[in-house]
Amino acid sequence: MIKQRSNTSSFFLVAITLLLLISSCSTKKNTWTRRAYHNVTCHYNVYWNGMVSLNEGIVILNEKVVDNYNSVIRINNYGTKSDATILNPKMDRTIKKASIGIQRHSMSFGGKEYVKWVKDSYLMMGMAHFYKQDYTSARRVFDYVAKEYESTPISYEAILWLARTFIQTERFEKAEASLNLLQSKLKEENFPRSVEKEIPIVYADFYIARGNYKAAYPYLERGMELASDNSTITRIYFIMGQINQLDHNYTQAMSYFSKVVKKNPPYKMAFEAQMNIAQCYVEGSGDSRHINKVLLKMAKEDKNKDYLDQIYYALAQIATTDNKDTLVIYYLKKSVSTSVSDPVQKTTSSLELADIYFDDGVYQQAQAYYDTAAMSLPKDYPDYEKIMSKTTILSALVAQIQTIELQDSLQTIALMDTVDLYAMIDNLIEEYEKEQQKIAKEKENGIGTQFVDMTRSKPGQPLGGGWYFDNPAALGRGRTEFVKKWGDRKLEDNWRLTDKRMVMQSFEEDLTDEEVITKSDSVIMLVTNPRDRAYYLQHIPRTPEQLAVSDSLIVDAYNRLAYLYYEDLKDTTLALDTYLEFQKKYPDNKYRLESWYALYKIYTGEGNNDESNFYKGLIVANYPESNYAKVLLDPDYFIKLSQQKNEAATLYEKTFKAFNREQYYRVITYSDEAVGLFPEDTALIPKFLYLRAISLGAVDVADTLYSSLISLVQKYPTSSVAPLAKSVIQTLQLEYGLGIPEGSNVSSPKASAKESIYRFNADEMHLVLIIVKSEDVNVSALKVRISDFDKKYFRLKRLRVKSLMLDDQRTIITVGNFDSKDEAGNYLLALRNDEYVVSGLQNKEFEVYSISASNYPIFYRDKDIALYKEFFEKNYKRD
Repeated sequence: MIKQRSNTSSFFLVAITLLLLISSCSTKKNTWTRRAYHNVTCHYNVYWNGMVSLNEGIVILNEKVVDNYNSVIRINNYGTKSDATILNPKMDRTIKKASIGIQRHSMSFGGKEYVKWVKDSYLMMGMAHFYKQDYTSARRVFDYVAKEYESTPISYEAILWLARTFIQTERFEKAEASLNLLQSKLKEENFPRSVEKEIPIVYADFYIARGNYKAAYPYLERGMELASDNSTITRIYFIMGQINQLDHNYTQAMSYFSKVVKKNPPYKMAFEAQMNIAQCYVEGSGDSRHINKVLLKMAKEDKNKDYLDQIYYALAQIATTDNKDTLVIYYLKKSVSTSVSDPVQKTTSSLELADIYFDDGVYQQAQAYYDTAAMSLPKDYPDYEKIMSKTTILSALVAQIQTIELQDSLQTIALMDTVDLYAMIDNLIEEYEKEQQKIAKEKENGIGTQFVDMTRSKPGQPLGGGWYFDNPAALGRGRTEFVKKWGDRKLEDNWRLTDKRMVMQSFEEDLTDEEVITKSDSVIMLVTNPRDRAYYLQHIPRTPEQLAVSDSLIVDAYNRLAYLYYEDLKDTTLALDTYLEFQKKYPDNKYRLESWYALYKIYTGEGNNDESNFYKGLIVANYPESNYAKVLLDPDYFIKLSQQKNEAATLYEKTFKAFNREQYYRVITYSDEAVGLFPEDTALIPKFLYLRAISLGAVDVADTLYSSLISLVQKYPTSSVAPLAKSVIQTLQLEYGLGIPEGSNVSSPKASAKESIYRFNADEMHLVLIIVKSEDVNVSALKVRISDFDKKYFRLKRLRVKSLMLDDQRTIITVGNFDSKDEAGNYLLALRNDEYVVSGLQNKEFEVYSISASNYPIFYRDKDIALYKEFFEKNYKRD
């Protein structure tokens, strides 16, 4: 807390001066004295008004500033630049009054100033600049006063303010020099007592600003002895408590924090002192029963409502010291759920709770709290990258578990007897009604709900004995939490946007609780009312196609889940359980080779030779040509393969040098050698063959070059040199009229050029394209139907639907992103078979494809749908 400047002694001095002047002027004979009397009285009034404004500004600053109790606080908190801006009117008025007094009322004769208030006005002006945080102007004024009025009491005060200014601007060497200068003049006769009392405090602040708390400590002790105002003493107690706490002197720290509480400080400081007392117990001393009692009492007081997160966190720390693990989790959950205005505390509590769950292998709960922490985690937080990586991995893991749970639940419900199914749905509707009534009552009474820890069950187990996907009780609680965060918003697309007119204008009037779409003579209902049975029935996969899509989603999720357990989390126990369950449920799945190899490695690591040999046998017998089989039969397979690649690269480098030197016969010899030595190197062999073909063209006829390139393109159509080969083929066709061998992939110059623009990569990120005629289809309405479809069947993927004009007649709608060709293919199959989505496209021209992220810009630039269709049917056709 900053002290206000006192004017009491000055007031008595001026009063005596005025009385003497009045007495001397009573004869009205001394003109100079009368003028002096006028100047003194006028200047004093101006100075007094300036000082009043300065003190008013200091009061405002003390009310505005906020201490950062996460580090050792400063003795005087001058606030931020933003805080200082609020003081501008008061401080500007002070500066103005000081300037008026100096300019109009100064009486300097023979180098001596006869109006005392002039030098005081200079000092007041410097202080006003200081509080405005205009430290350059403040330094100039203080420096002027120190030099102009050297060896007078006010010069020492100016030097002290110079030291404060240098501390605030982190010019610590100059600050220390100023303080040392004052220290050397302490014994001078006219040295002010007020400055002597402030020197230890400024010294302490100097060392605290530099983080040297050990050096600050003796000055704090001396400052406490000399200080007279309660606010400064209280802040010194708090700082000494913090320093002792950092030095692990917990008993002494608790003593000082207790003194702070007894001083009746501002509430925030008293609260922080009590929290630190609790922390000191946690670190090694104190009575847990007493502290628990104090903290629990604080938690019940209304005035602590905004600090409940810190109180519960302190209780959790005490429980940790007492080895009460259940209480630790309980209090940390309470800390997270009650945190409303302190993101730092919420992050800290969430991370500690997440770490506990993670260490216990309870990954779904861990993910929930890591995700909470990540929302407000600053980038300079310790281990930021590690925390964010863990959050990403766990989010992916939870998404796979939820996919399995959802699809298992839906398939189980699809097999239920109609009577039982309707009874279950009616129960869900009844629960939903009760929840809505409860929410309405709470809303009417102004009562909010607390944070709900929504944990998940193991794969295949619905939540709470009901339907996982549409549990109305969970839905109701979720809606309450949503309203607390976002407000009571209308259920619609783009709900985060404040202004949705441009997005929604073409179709927002058509959306109701039940959207009716006509398809020929039938009607499909997309029901959004949870009180209607149809709302629950519409999600169930009923057709063989829908069941196939559901199965493919489960298979992909199992594979990804097991991989995450094994590779990313290194949890072999859960990885083993997941792989075994996966193989049991889907023995012929497309990932069985990878799964078998993972099981082989897990069992080998456990020393279970019988099981590891079993899976080794499966791999070698069923996939003898796979890399997995080869490495199982020869552990050095990849080392040898790497050596071969290095040898092939060395030979290619030698071949390329020969080619640049036009040593064509040597190029042909080296290339033939490479084909014999490294036939399986599909990356370099095409390059060898290309150099060989060009060299043959140089030493033989054009027909030899042509036929060699045709053979290269046929055998390696997707190699990096295929476009170059096709370009040369086209040139040979145009210039020499060479024909095209029957059965080759190069049918014409145009086809040759077109084929080269797309590259196939099954593992690349993919999109799904829907191409429609712009004038025939309501694109906005189609995007809504696709979005509804995504929410029903692919909500965990968080897909994005976009549209873009392909040309003046056609529009592209894209859906993404998918991690691979297979994921996009599953989605495409489901989309084509969904009557609701395609109902608006009946009797309309439209086409649906999946496309890789790298091929999409090529397609958009080329705009040749027929060419891409040919590429798609060749590479993406499903068995």
